[in-house]
Amino acid sequence: MLKRFYELRNEIADFMKIKDKPLSELSDPKWICNLAFLVDLTGYLNYLNFKLQKQGQLVNDLYSHLKAFQIKLRLWESQMLSRNCYHFNTLSAYENIAYAQYVEELKLLSEQFSNRFSDFKNMEDCFSLFVTPIKYNVQNAPIHLQMELIEIQENSLLKYKFEDVELCDFYKKYLEEDNFPQLRKFARRLICAFGSI
Repeated sequence: MLKRFYELRNEIADFMKIKDKPLSELSDPKWICNLAFLVDLTGYLNYLNFKLQKQGQLVNDLYSHLKAFQIKLRLWESQMLSRNCYHFNTLSAYENIAYAQYVEELKLLSEQFSNRFSDFKNMEDCFSLFVTPIKYNVQNAPIHLQMELIEIQENSLLKYKFEDVELCDFYKKYLEEDNFPQLRKFARRLICAFGSI
């Protein structure tokens, strides 16, 4: 919606003049430049939102999307500090870009993401264990999971199946409740989307 408004800004300005209600903002180069920045940033946020809402993802996938976006924010911030707005296509069409202002906006957004998703950051080791139980360092695992991890890591069939099947299927089909109760409980708690593991 914001992008469409930006694209029609001249027509909107003309229409408002005809209605005898001119909008001075639409002829202010600084305001238009800020709008261009928001158009680009909103486009990235919309794309992140789209990726987060995709069906069939596990919590570690969502965390990967969030982490990647936070890294992008830091990249954009660094590039803006260097007066580079390459990744902001709409903004790059303008001169007199308020780089320092946009650096601050990106920094603020990055801080908000860090605060909002700090629970995910605190669970990063759990996600890593969940996604790579075959390679996870047993010494670093929670003590109640260590024995079962050793069993998985030393079982050639399970190692093969882990590489060959979807992660959900590995926990559902190949880790029997009798032999791996703690790992299955761990997976159930971590991921609600599993259904009946």
